[in-house]
Amino acid sequence: MREILFKDLTSIASRKKDIFLKEVFERDGVIAKTERRCFYFIKGVLPIDGPDGLQEWLNSQNGAPSLKKRHFYIMKEHNDSLGEDRVVCKIAGTFYAVAGQSVYTIAFLHSFKARFSKAHV
Repeated sequence: MREILFKDLTSIASRKKDIFLKEVFERDGVIAKTERRCFYFIKGVLPIDGPDGLQEWLNSQNGAPSLKKRHFYIMKEHNDSLGEDRVVCKIAGTFYAVAGQSVYTIAFLHSFKARFSKAHV
């Protein structure tokens, strides 16, 4: 048995992109359910005036506090009563992208969730 669900949602008006993949499969009497999600949100757009404007912006970033560090965590859980193991991994942060004459500040969240349980006979 194998099931796959894929969603790619893009909203230009709200400046968001959400990619989601869910997979369920069974092997050797164990059911595995995994979810992967990549979420991006444009926090800000700064227009720049050519290469000189980009260099000025880069120079101003050197003296400013750096972007917030990426947040990363892993949670593992074992539940004897349900006969189930879970793992959750998340990474959140911010990065910059330059396209055309603009610098975009983009926040992101990547997550991976897995759940393992015995198949019911």
